[in-house]
Amino acid sequence: MSKESLDTLLRKAVTYVPQAEVLWLMGAKEKWLAGDVPAARAILQEAYAAIPNSEEIWLAAFKLEFENKEPERARMLLAKARERGGTERVWMKSAIVERELGHVEAERRLINEGLKQFPRFFKLWLMLGQLEE
Repeated sequence: MSKESLDTLLRKAVTYVPQAEVLWLMGAKEKWLAGDVPAARAILQEAYAAIPNSEEIWLAAFKLEFENKEPERARMLLAKARERGGTERVWMKSAIVERELGHVEAERRLINEGLKQFPRFFKLWLMLGQLEE
């Protein structure tokens, strides 16, 4: 199957099944792997319009931006994901971004806020322990 026909097939599929996050993710990944970051970004924007509470979509959009050296876009996406009832992983990734950027106080604040919402999420406790070392 050619890249064009795969793209056409995925576009058609999401019009019929817009809640199928795997189809959106496949489309975005194909564009990213082909080097077309703006097209991958556009697909993910359509995806979180169709499935606004999908953790996988938000985290894929974050990863696209962060790995393409767009830390501010990545931070903004995670902030939106947290506002929409972010999951444990969203809070953890948010703290990791701040760590990567050297923002220790922002990292600490996000870990503490995440722990208030998810006190049993051990990875946040581990991150807090590492921060306090």
